[in-house]
Amino acid sequence: MIVIDASAVLDVVGGDPFSAPLAHRVAGQHWHAPHLIDLEVLHALRRLAMHHPSKAELAEAARAEFLALTITRYSHVDLRDRIWELRDSMTAYDAAYIALAEALDVPLITTDARLGRAPGSRCAVEVFGQP
Repeated sequence: MIVIDASAVLDVVGGDPFSAPLAHRVAGQHWHAPHLIDLEVLHALRRLAMHHPSKAELAEAARAEFLALTITRYSHVDLRDRIWELRDSMTAYDAAYIALAEALDVPLITTDARLGRAPGSRCAVEVFGQP
């Protein structure tokens, strides 16, 4: 069981050439995330399609793959106090993933190195990405 953030999901569904270790790590795991993940992934795919029209088909394929994933989603309502406690070291968006991973007592999987270095988390943060 893992919490996975939007950056990691985007690498998996976008076919990033450096995502093989990430894909291996998350394969067979039960994925969990705050509801926020839908908005973050769709926003990133929209931006890709809008700013790089030649990649619109790639964005659509990634969107379809994302929508087919089985991710257990959680409301942020019960996480608000912890999100606020983390305000000095990360955005509320990032803190939602950290707070959920802490609540579930599972690692957070991300490709965001800055999030991996942020102080204050009480969960394991596994950062994947380019070598």
